[in-house]
Formats: sequence, C-alpha cells, structure tokens
Amino acid sequence: MHRAPTDLLALATRDMPLPPGGGLVFVRVGGGLAFDLPEVIRRCAPRRQATFAAGRMAARDALRKAGHGGEPVPGIGGDGLPDWPAGWLGSISHSDDIAAALVAPDSGAQLLGLDVERIVTPEVAAQIAPEVMSGLSLGRSGQPPELEVTRTFSAKEALYKALYPLTRQFRDFSAARVGWKRAGPGDPCRVRLTLTEDWGMDWPAGTTFEAVQRIAAGHVATILWR
Repeated sequence: MHRAPTDLLALATRDMPLPPGGGLVFVRVGGGLAFDLPEVIRRCAPRRQATFAAGRMAARDALRKAGHGGEPVPGIGGDGLPDWPAGWLGSISHSDDIAAALVAPDSGAQLLGLDVERIVTPEVAAQIAPEVMSGLSLGRSGQPPELEVTRTFSAKEALYKALYPLTRQFRDFSAARVGWKRAGPGDPCRVRLTLTEDWGMDWPAGTTFEAVQRIAAGHVATILWR
C-alpha cells in the first residue's frame, strides 16, 4: 500500500525525543485551507500561500497534539517569525510538498528548532559541500556524500531556527561544526553541533548542542532543543 511522505515521516519520527510536553506534526502542502490568510500572504504567489497555510496548519495541529487549549493558528510576529501563543515555543519547516511543526511549552525547553530537507543528489552535494561542510572533508563520516551533506545542512538549519528567535542574529554555515555520533540499530541518528564563534551574548563559541535526525521518504527530519 502506498503511503504519503508525511505519513512515512510521522511514523519514522514517532519515537524521537521531543521536549517535555512537545508535539510534532507533518502535513501535506496543498491539502486545503481552514483559516483566513494574513493580508501580506494573500498578496504572495499561490505556492507561497500554500506553503504558509500548510505550515500554520501543522503548527495548529502540533499545538493541539501537545495539549494547548483551543486551536490557535500562529500569526506573523517580529522579523516574520511565527507568533506563538504565550508560554509556547515552536518551529516550522517546509520541504517540497511537506510542512512540519514542532512545539513545546517554554517551561520544558529554552529553545527548539525543526528542519526537514529532501536528500540532495550527488551532483548537488558536490556543489554545496564546500559551504555546508565548512572545511570538513566530505566522506569522513562514512555516509554517502549526498546523505552526509543533507544531514549537515539540516542540522545547521535546525540550529539556526533554534537560536535566531533568541538572538535575532544571522550566521552562516561556518558558525557551527558537526560531529557524528553512533546510533544503535533502530535508534534516531544524532549529531553534535559546536559553535565556532559567538552567537549572541548567551551562546559563546564552544557551546555544544545535540540534534536528533530520522531519515524517511527521501527526506531528513531534524529536531534540536535544550
């Protein structure tokens, strides 16, 4: 039986360690609209409207799954970030026809980030590796190059999504380096990220984070929280 990529990702990530009280949801882009779009989004191209709507529906469903009362759809806050309900953290990601959202009460997490990426082709991996890998030699992890590059890209994107709402500071891929951690059979893949430079006053160079990843339906899903 054919299963949608969103279903396969939901199945693959069901045992990922979420923040206390957290919820993670995947939805299909273009699956319909259950709320009015903000005016600024209604002026965008149809594809942008569809991805925005799917991301917000994923956020609504993730909040519901995590036990938030009501069914809020996060609006648009400062810097274009989602305007999460008071007392909640969240992160939204889009890839192809997939949207996903991770939420949790801020009583159990200081930061969180989510990223979903389609695994790139070997040709694309070779092109973007110098920037994404930030000086590390491709192939050191023993993974296929396209998977290593995609996993690195996704881990660093999740880190950015976790830190930017706190710092409002951009950084490029060289701001963190990755280290691969062995996982047991059936366990989620784990990636250690170490800052190579200060990222705001509270996150100096040398600070480490751990991201958890699952690979399914030709995609890498990454969550990072602490």
